[in-house]
Amino acid sequence: MGGIGILSIVILYMILLLVLGIWSARISTQGSSEYFLGGRKLGPWVLSMSEKASESSGFMTVGLPGEAYSSGMSAAWNAVSSVFSIFNWLFFAKRIRRLSEIQNSITVPDFLSARFKDDTHIMRWVSIVVMTIFMTVYVCAQFVAFGVLFEVVLGVNFATGVIVGGIVTIIYTILGGFFAVSLTDFIQGLLMAFAFLVLPILAITEIGGFNEMGYQLTDMMGQEFLAPFFGNSALTLAGLIAIISYLFIGIGFNGSPHVLVRYMALRHTRDVKRIALIGIIWMMVAYYGAVLIGLSGLALFPDLADPEHIFPTMTVELFPWWIAGIIVAAALSAMMSSIDSMLLIASSTIAEDLWNKILKKGELREDKTILISRIATALLGLIAIIIALNPLDTVFWLAVFAWAGLATCFGPPIILSLFWKGVTKTGAIAGMIVGPLVTVIWYFWPPVDIYEGGPAFIAAMLTIVLVSLFTKPPEGDDFERLWDTYSEKNELGRFSFLPSDEAVIRNLKASNLGDRTEKEIIMELLDSEHKSASAFRTN
Repeated sequence: MGGIGILSIVILYMILLLVLGIWSARISTQGSSEYFLGGRKLGPWVLSMSEKASESSGFMTVGLPGEAYSSGMSAAWNAVSSVFSIFNWLFFAKRIRRLSEIQNSITVPDFLSARFKDDTHIMRWVSIVVMTIFMTVYVCAQFVAFGVLFEVVLGVNFATGVIVGGIVTIIYTILGGFFAVSLTDFIQGLLMAFAFLVLPILAITEIGGFNEMGYQLTDMMGQEFLAPFFGNSALTLAGLIAIISYLFIGIGFNGSPHVLVRYMALRHTRDVKRIALIGIIWMMVAYYGAVLIGLSGLALFPDLADPEHIFPTMTVELFPWWIAGIIVAAALSAMMSSIDSMLLIASSTIAEDLWNKILKKGELREDKTILISRIATALLGLIAIIIALNPLDTVFWLAVFAWAGLATCFGPPIILSLFWKGVTKTGAIAGMIVGPLVTVIWYFWPPVDIYEGGPAFIAAMLTIVLVSLFTKPPEGDDFERLWDTYSEKNELGRFSFLPSDEAVIRNLKASNLGDRTEKEIIMELLDSEHKSASAFRTN
């Protein structure tokens, strides 16, 4: 019953995702904003879980447990990178949401082109090339993880797992757009949290507790395996470089388009603090749960030929079939949540930025734009499936390489564009090229054994700053009005209202305020990032 039961649960789960995609199609076909950003109507829980699930990918269920299985306690330093995600929500998310609303941007290339007044479309072309290449590599890594999971758990051959999992994900992404992606990511995020919480607890209990696990791992691998600084009890230069490498992985949160688009999709800036809190809790459970799965898995199953098989192996061996089916669905969730986001972002760039803005000069009907995006989703997904059938590297390194390429292209120009009026179009374009180029060079020919994302990100930042200092910044009345509106603050030193902020206040009902003092009303508005009570209206 075990194998058939698990397979039945997985099939039911995939059917559920397809049903959600079909149901979401009624919203996604209302217009480009609805298809690409969910109409900016998603609440904090759905958006937060969607962001976390899409960030995690097969890296969390296949890559990171396998890394801990191979390298020991030092794999926990991966969690250091998660601090960048929270940093982004606190310092960048509100500004990106604000500027994207003012510019009416619905894609990341659209955001950059509007900010730098790039009528030449060079930014869009660079974005299209970088997204197509690196997102295909990232999606390929998730399809490889599909194959591993199906092969180990269900006894299905690797190629079948890649093809079946890939096709289901492609279909519901095509049908439902961003709304379907976010709803399915919400479910997937909850399932993943369950898996990362329950599986290590059960495994460590099976071993006999933390102390017993430590004794067994020390006997098997030596004390250095559990040393916190990469085989040493004290921090060494090599250990410091390794920690910096893990920290550099976090820069991906600053520039990955599927993360940035979540900031653009915010209903309003009031949701940011709640989303950040939900994200902190989820990430701590996920990262440390994944590491503990790898460590406890080594104690229980020390002879695995492939360390990246540890998550599915533990699932099948430790749980009854019906719980194992849920855990396997959670593992599939980690991969699907990244695939759907990546495919949607890449295809939306092809449809909106290439087809509509470049080829059709912005005159393409919205229904045609959505159709082209759906076709691009199918084509990119099929290409990634074909590549995944003959993978070039492990899931872990495929994912972090693509993560770096995307982050170093988009992170530096967007961050600088939010705070520095003098960033130039030429500088931004130069940085967008230098970042991915250094990523590729460092990956294949590293002068220093450190994660390629860090040096590439720094190189892109420096390039943008230096080139901007010697080239002409955006100018003209349109740009001045844009920057003035974006940076406008009131007497309290807070950003002025945007239409989305005012809509929130209009929706407050006067009946809710009858028993409250004026001070309480003003303090709530200020705490909610609203800048002045004078804009409040009860009509």
